[in-house]
Amino acid sequence: MPGARGQDPADWRAFVTGRHCRYAHRGWAVHGPSGKVSVGEIAFIANVRQDKLPTGMEPLLEAIGTYEPTISGGVFAYGTHAVVVAVDPDSGVVELLDYVVAEDCGTMINPMIVDGQVQGGIAQGIGTALYEEIPYDELGQPLATTFGDYMVPCAPEIPDVRLAHLISPATATEYGVKGLGEGGAIAPPAAIANAVADAFRSIRASFNETPLTPRRVSEAVDAARHTKDAAA
Repeated sequence: MPGARGQDPADWRAFVTGRHCRYAHRGWAVHGPSGKVSVGEIAFIANVRQDKLPTGMEPLLEAIGTYEPTISGGVFAYGTHAVVVAVDPDSGVVELLDYVVAEDCGTMINPMIVDGQVQGGIAQGIGTALYEEIPYDELGQPLATTFGDYMVPCAPEIPDVRLAHLISPATATEYGVKGLGEGGAIAPPAAIANAVADAFRSIRASFNETPLTPRRVSEAVDAARHTKDAAA
């Protein structure tokens, strides 16, 4: 390629594809029969002066690397959720009266962010448990295409969550931190469904599908009542 340190297009192609790449004194460089080109120069041409690339060559740089952790088993965060609900057996409406969370994300670098992460995750989990659903008709057409159809919890539906923090620093991470993002969102569907089931333990109503919409709750209660009456 004229003007690039005297290399012809064949040499430049060898440079770009990395077939003669090795570590130079001041950084990575690509070496060929007629000279060398730094990775910085290649990156500049690939991103800024693509007109200098040989015909048909795409401006791509690729690298493959692997990582082997020194400690097997990973790092796990822990959390537990408890909720108190009130359920209208006729309408099937579920109200969250109290919500308590105890979690352990290791060392809390910023406790305010930790609290916010848990609170936001719980809001998402409440949506999964009680509201959010994408139904389809028999032809496969989605029936919830706007926020008028796709229900999400709003501020009145989110209770004042009580948080408790346990701190057991991880031994395999910087500062002893653990993951936190999923803990708030995963547990609410199970906690809420179990609380609703406990409200109807006398008739052994089963709630095995979310969201627990008023229709699903009232239908499950009716089915459990009929089963109990039939067995009486």
